[in-house]
Amino acid sequence: MRRLTFVIVILVLVRCWEMVESQQINQLDATQFLHPSAVKLGGLLGYRFQVNERNRLLPMDEKALLSGFRNRPGVQAWIGEHVGKWLHAAVLTWQNTGNQELKGKIERIVRELIATQEPDGYLGTYDFPTRWTMEKERGWDVWVHKYVLIGLLSYVKGTRDTGQGTSNDDELKRKALDASCKAADLILRTFGTGEGQLDLMERSTHVGMASSSILQPMVWLYRLTGDKRYLDFCRYIVWAWEHSPRGPRLLSSLLSHGDVHRTANAKAYEMMSCLVGALELYRTLRDEGKEEEGKALLLASKRAWDDIAENHLYITGGTSLGEFFQPDHHLPNDGAVSETCATVTLLQFTLELFRLTGEAKYMDIAERTVFNHLLAAQHPKGDSWCYFTPLEGQKGYGRGINCCTSSGPRGIALLPTFLYTIDRDGGIRINLFAASQLNLKELGIGIEQQTDYPYDGTVILKLRLDKPKEFAIRIRVPNWCETAEVKVNDEKPMKVGKGYFELKRSWLNGDTVEIDLPIKLTVVNGTHTNEGKLALTYGSLVLAFDQRFLPAEVQSLKDISIPSDGQIPLKVVQVKNGEAIWEGERAFEIEVVTLTEPKRKLVFPLTDFAHASSKGTQFFVWIPKP
Repeated sequence: MRRLTFVIVILVLVRCWEMVESQQINQLDATQFLHPSAVKLGGLLGYRFQVNERNRLLPMDEKALLSGFRNRPGVQAWIGEHVGKWLHAAVLTWQNTGNQELKGKIERIVRELIATQEPDGYLGTYDFPTRWTMEKERGWDVWVHKYVLIGLLSYVKGTRDTGQGTSNDDELKRKALDASCKAADLILRTFGTGEGQLDLMERSTHVGMASSSILQPMVWLYRLTGDKRYLDFCRYIVWAWEHSPRGPRLLSSLLSHGDVHRTANAKAYEMMSCLVGALELYRTLRDEGKEEEGKALLLASKRAWDDIAENHLYITGGTSLGEFFQPDHHLPNDGAVSETCATVTLLQFTLELFRLTGEAKYMDIAERTVFNHLLAAQHPKGDSWCYFTPLEGQKGYGRGINCCTSSGPRGIALLPTFLYTIDRDGGIRINLFAASQLNLKELGIGIEQQTDYPYDGTVILKLRLDKPKEFAIRIRVPNWCETAEVKVNDEKPMKVGKGYFELKRSWLNGDTVEIDLPIKLTVVNGTHTNEGKLALTYGSLVLAFDQRFLPAEVQSLKDISIPSDGQIPLKVVQVKNGEAIWEGERAFEIEVVTLTEPKRKLVFPLTDFAHASSKGTQFFVWIPKP
């Protein structure tokens, strides 16, 4: 009864807490993510978002998601992570689309998950003798609880402000928050430095990083409830990183040498998950006037990200090989390239740093990751995902449930939250170019973005305002674009360079901003692993040679190359009906030369990496220099 009273009080205060939190974000963060309902996507991103909901999230087998909780132990050590990942993606998606069928599925799964919780708060998938142990490849118990908390708290946060709630909705939110608190309280009782408590780092795979990545939802729970015990546990995690005999030494390693390959055991997914939580904790400490306490978290995260971007990033915006960070610039094109869990977590890591700093370099990498490695891991039909996504050979799409098929939909579901952001001075950032509509009802501001980006560099912004309003529009000129042209209404065009360009004025309803980003084919010379090779990019897109488009008179992709004079005209064309994977698919026609006799020139359609091998064909990104 006392627990129920506590949760009711917390839910009553949640809205007030969020209003305070929002004010702190406006004052302290460089820029602020948007509620998913504020942005409607069109074009390529809108299509991928739509099929993610229709063909992946909605058909997901509820029994499979819950089986490990209903019948402990689960068939796999980390089987319990999938329900939390699904809930996170599904709630974000429902907030955007309002799909009532998806909402009903979310509520069923939340109810059924809560029903499996044991009296002491346990919400994992292990049997009693092996809980919190390392037996039988266990070691993932806290990891499972992390994703359960992420899923339940996503539901609590995502459904409280819809204005469409019922008493039944409120009751389920109370139960979800209560279940989250009970599970977290069990973690607090079990792990720590007190008598009889276990060392969190010792009961974890990957040098403590798997279990300690529970840092992120623990910060969420503290921000929701204000219960200092959860913040103290977050501090314990950071302490244990450095002082536990089994700790990963995350901060000291990154602050001393900044090399992710030489930090802990170099496991990419788990390390970046911990750093995402570290940035959430830094924000919380900063918001409470304790920024000095959290500065090491921010600095270590920045150093890790800089190292990844400089030394461990594929041209396509993915990272890691065989799930681990490799020595600098060791980025082979085939094999276990860029686990999708690592791709999505890198995107989250990048976005957190962007929110804190507003620096264009973070959004440049986010754009590269989204339009290339994220969309490449998702099959264009939306029903299947790659575990690894190589840059040559054949993609291995799968419809089953594994860590990556569960992670990928989360990356797609995040898209509406950062396409536009709001700065602390009320300015609006245009971070990614995509056909879309922004609707900020509370501010009386709407922006329609008309574009065929990434296939075309013409972008038109049309403003819809309730009344004249002064604010800044900050437009990101991508780092691949040397000079862009911006024109407001019928005024003289302005030449602007890469980075964010500010237009601050009193805007009127119907004002337009035209942006011209000259997109051209670029030849990228390979280095290190790709020495002696080259790749082709078109703006933000990495292009690929795909056997699907191979002319009948050529036997193999290896029999073609590009002209040695470096003059390569390119034409973007619509893929013909009946051959297109989706109605908006494009091909990129260039002139190639055959390497077999008789040598001749041919027009060859390239595809972008996101669509390569979608029909099971062989492909490659890097080709030998002519």
